[in-house]
Amino acid sequence: MINKLFIILMTSVFGVCQAQKNELGIFIGSSGYYGDIGHDKFGEVLLYQSPAIGFFHKINFHDYLSYRSSFKIGTIKADDSLSNEESRRTRNLKFQSQIIDLSFGFEFNFYKFFIKKRHTVFSPYIYGGISFFTFNPQAKNNRGEWVNLQSIGTEGQGTLASKNEKYPLNNWAIPFGLGYKVNYGQKIAFSIEWTWHPTKTDYLDDVSGYYADEDYLSQEAAEMANPGNIEIVSGKSRGNPNNNDWYNFFGFTMSYKIKNKPIKCPKSFHLFLLATQKIDCLVLLLLVCTEGYFPK
Repeated sequence: MINKLFIILMTSVFGVCQAQKNELGIFIGSSGYYGDIGHDKFGEVLLYQSPAIGFFHKINFHDYLSYRSSFKIGTIKADDSLSNEESRRTRNLKFQSQIIDLSFGFEFNFYKFFIKKRHTVFSPYIYGGISFFTFNPQAKNNRGEWVNLQSIGTEGQGTLASKNEKYPLNNWAIPFGLGYKVNYGQKIAFSIEWTWHPTKTDYLDDVSGYYADEDYLSQEAAEMANPGNIEIVSGKSRGNPNNNDWYNFFGFTMSYKIKNKPIKCPKSFHLFLLATQKIDCLVLLLLVCTEGYFPK
């Protein structure tokens, strides 16, 4: 199976050298979050979205596969007072953060799709890739002022109350998603899509581990760590450190096909691709024969 996929990918790369179809587009929609604060049910995520916008560049290798790079800006936020769990409502944490996302990935169309009349005018698709993003969780203090939560160390980061240093405000994610696209004439396409970004951090919301000893916290950090003024003991769970936070984008795109020029790759590159595919076919045949895939 891995070798078959490799052959398909190499064929796609070979196609890039012959006829690229480039698109430029915009994204308008919303961004949301799933983590330790606020709504505790995954299905409620779409109920708590904030405006988001972005743009992207797409290269259509062939009818089924496209490469896409995108840049999006959105806001994520959550409020314990909206939770169905009494323990969260009592805790009374809240936050918001801007998300700046740079993603690179591939779209796979279920049907042949190009922006021109003689091809299918619609297709569902799936998406996967990698994202790099920045964030900065904030919350209002008792005076109504916005406070950058990472800098004050609400869980004792950077103090004697914790072994952990302050978490970085940039990280990465492995996004995936699905969508539905429709072309309009020979130049324009529209789509609706929802992408999820499981991150490698548990601090999008500034909540992860345990309450720190307030004796080691600044007055502001102690206030922001426990706005519900609940009775706490150092080491009591404040969040769930076993699950990282997620963010998502949901919305609509419009893209425009820009003028394409055939790209002629060096002859040596063509020979390399052809040789690689033939070698891979031989490897695949060997695997099939040795692992008993042929019916007896």
